[in-house]
Amino acid sequence: MPKSRLRTTVRDMVLSLAAIGVPIALVFAIEPSKPGDPVHVIDTASFQSTLGAARQSEPFTVLAPAGLPSSWRLTSADYQLAGDTAAVWHVGYLTPSGGYVSLEQTTQSVNGYLADQHADAALAGTAQIGGTTPATWQRYTGTTPSALRTMLVSVDGKVNVLVTGSAPLAELEQFAAALRASS
Repeated sequence: MPKSRLRTTVRDMVLSLAAIGVPIALVFAIEPSKPGDPVHVIDTASFQSTLGAARQSEPFTVLAPAGLPSSWRLTSADYQLAGDTAAVWHVGYLTPSGGYVSLEQTTQSVNGYLADQHADAALAGTAQIGGTTPATWQRYTGTTPSALRTMLVSVDGKVNVLVTGSAPLAELEQFAAALRASS
């Protein structure tokens, strides 16, 4: 008797797997493979919604880039309200050169942010960026994380503005110059 029970159990298991596997195989057979862009681009409506919510909630004036060419691709936008941690507004872009640039606005001190996010960052000078207030930004460089090798920092009473990235310095400066309080 134990042998027939074992055969029934194995037979039931094979039938169950077939019942699950056949529909899955059909989906893979019908759905064409899409060789696409591996970059996840955020649509404008989703970004505007997140930006609007951040502007209503943040304890500081939320900035966003305006007037960037279409070759700049928006890949992330997020905000975190002040609570147990500092308030943070984040926007990330893939640049025309294939580098990455992000805006971080935070109520955390610059030294605290650098210690948390860029342990090996070192002050490397300043950058003059027209159209921004103030026009002189501190420039930091580092290697960790590799995606954020250069940082431009503007300190403004309540909030610190950091433009970070692996993109060439000229693109980071172009991005910083495009930051506006309203779009």
